[in-house]
Amino acid sequence: MVKIDDAVWDAGPEAVAKEIERIQAEMLAEKLPMAERIEINPDTGKFRAIAIPVENPTTLSALLSQIEDALEDCLGGHNGLAERSGNVKKLNRVLTKYKDDPQNAELTLTRVASSLRSQLHETRELPDNEDNLALLNAVEEGVRGIRANHPEVANNREQLAQQAIHALAPEDKELLQQALPVLAEISEPELVDDFEADIPELINDALLPLPDGAPPLPGTDVTTRVFSRVSKMALLIQNGKDLAQKGAAAFDSDVVKSIRLAGLAISVTGGIGGILFALVKVGLNILGVL
Repeated sequence: MVKIDDAVWDAGPEAVAKEIERIQAEMLAEKLPMAERIEINPDTGKFRAIAIPVENPTTLSALLSQIEDALEDCLGGHNGLAERSGNVKKLNRVLTKYKDDPQNAELTLTRVASSLRSQLHETRELPDNEDNLALLNAVEEGVRGIRANHPEVANNREQLAQQAIHALAPEDKELLQQALPVLAEISEPELVDDFEADIPELINDALLPLPDGAPPLPGTDVTTRVFSRVSKMALLIQNGKDLAQKGAAAFDSDVVKSIRLAGLAISVTGGIGGILFALVKVGLNILGVL
C-alpha cells in the first residue's frame, strides 16, 4: 500500500483525491510498460509518442523484409489469407508505421504470431501449407530479433507475460467508446491513428465469445498500448508544469469540452484530466488491481 504524505492529508480532500489519481496512474504505467516516451508537442499542445531508437537497424530492416516477402507470397493465391484481414492490416502497419518503432512493432508482431498459430494449428482457418508456415516463421523471427536487439522491449514482454488480463465490464466498454473522440482531439495524428485502431479492437475482442465458454478477454498488445499511453497522458496533465500555454488553451477549448462529456461516467468539471483518470481506473480494473 502506498502511503500518502501527511502534508497531502493536511491539504484537504481535493489534494488527497488528486494524489490517489497520481498513484493509480503511476501504478498502471508500471504494470504496462512500453519503451516509448509520451510528451506534449509544444507547437500544437497535443500528445505524441516518441519511439526508442532502433538498435542494429540493418538487422531489423532485414527481418521486416522477410516478413514483407512472406506476406506477399501468401496473398493473391489459395492460402486463405485475405488482404482485408486483421492480421494483414497489422503486418502492414508494422512494415510502414512501426518500421522504426521497436516497441510497437514487437507488440503487434507478437499479436499476429499468436493469431496465426491459432488459425493454422487450432481452428484450421488457414491451411498449414508452405507459404502460411513461412509467414508465421518470419513473424516469429521478427519478434525474436526485436527482443534480442532491444533489451528494454524484451524486459517489458517478460513483465507483460505475468499480467493477468480480466474481462472488460459493460460500463468500461462504453467509457472507452465515448472517450475515443476526446483522445483523438488531444493527440497528434499518429497517436490518433493508433487509438482509432486499438480502442475498437479492444472493445470488440472483449465482446467476442470464446469456444470454451471462458469470459472474453481483451488482447495484451492493445491493452498495453492504450492504457500505458493513457496513464502517461494523465500524469502529464496533472503535472501541468509541462504544458505550454498553447497546450493548456487546447485542453480547455470549447471543442474538447463539448465532445460527449455528458455521456461519460465522470463530471464535466473533471475536464480532460477527469476522462484520462477514469480510463486509468478501467486499465487497473482489467489488470484486477481495482
